[in-house]
Amino acid sequence: MNGFKRLCMVLFTLANLFVLAALALTWYGPWTSEASALLNLEPYSIAILACLAVSAFGLVVLLVRALVVRKVRTIEVASVDGGVISVTRDAIAAQASHIVEADGTCSAARVIVDARARGHVRVHVRVLPHESVDVVAKGAELHEDLLHGLAKVCGDKVEDVSLEFVEPESVTVSLAEVDEPAADGGLAPAEPDSTSEITVSMGAARESEREA
Repeated sequence: MNGFKRLCMVLFTLANLFVLAALALTWYGPWTSEASALLNLEPYSIAILACLAVSAFGLVVLLVRALVVRKVRTIEVASVDGGVISVTRDAIAAQASHIVEADGTCSAARVIVDARARGHVRVHVRVLPHESVDVVAKGAELHEDLLHGLAKVCGDKVEDVSLEFVEPESVTVSLAEVDEPAADGGLAPAEPDSTSEITVSMGAARESEREA
């Protein structure tokens, strides 16, 4: 949801709440006489009328959208000899999942495809790494792969591709130095070029989070 739509929803909600409160107080509650007296004030009456207009307009828009707007299941991507070539949203989501999971390091936890029948396509992918990854580098790589891969399915209809990385299934920590036994029975630092990795499963943490 963009900023303009969010602003409209906030204004519509506030206008409805104000009108409902102003009218309800004239019928019920201990301040019915005071609330009714406020209606005689011109600024208060104008504010109520303005909010009623906003409320009525918003309800009409919602009604029209409910009657007219249909969920888009197929997107027209090209025209050939008077006909059209269409692709389903499920096919676009499947292609995005295949691209993300191609190298085996990540999985597509969720794919959201937002599109119009003859408009542009927006794809949002929630990426689940199997191990800890460099999000910046991996994100740039996946973004480029998705743009090229989805172009094979949607042509030039791809308008936006966004990625959201979630907690990896396991975290791998690289150790630059490892303590080794010394000749005298103590511990001596290892050579600078020796490395080790510790992999910590995040499955228990994810289960705890789901239970919470």
